[in-house]
Amino acid sequence: MDVNIISGKAYWASLAQPNTTFEPVWCVDVCLDEDTKKKVESLGVVIQNKGDDRGDFVKIKRKVHKKDGSERPSPIIKDSQNNTWDGSLVGNGSLVNVKFSTYDWTYAGKSGVATDLMGVQVVDLISYGGDGSNFDTVDGGYTVASQDKEGEEVPF
Repeated sequence: MDVNIISGKAYWASLAQPNTTFEPVWCVDVCLDEDTKKKVESLGVVIQNKGDDRGDFVKIKRKVHKKDGSERPSPIIKDSQNNTWDGSLVGNGSLVNVKFSTYDWTYAGKSGVATDLMGVQVVDLISYGGDGSNFDTVDGGYTVASQDKEGEEVPF
């Protein structure tokens, strides 16, 4: 088993919980600088570029289930000081170190090299604000009045 560690900005990280859009996987897209791109290319792993903020990137993932249906362990997640991760969601642009192995695959007459996500170290976290509640306040803007003020009756 060939174990590698690369560093870069993370995008679309599903680390605390697997991505279940298709087959359940833990995964992260890692943006590549020129040196890291050469290293990943030498491994035979497919490098992608969708023309967006990620530029050249590699998708590193681990399937939740083995072929026999049993469950794989989740990847290890640590902070910059090697403390166990608190389960926070990792937002786009976070700086990470990613540990993964590679393996050869063959299916339906095609073949290639795949990755197995072993662990992630979050070096610089950009918090994920997916619920829309992380807006800045706007001075002088509209404010919802409290209906539960002490001494006032609620009209319904």
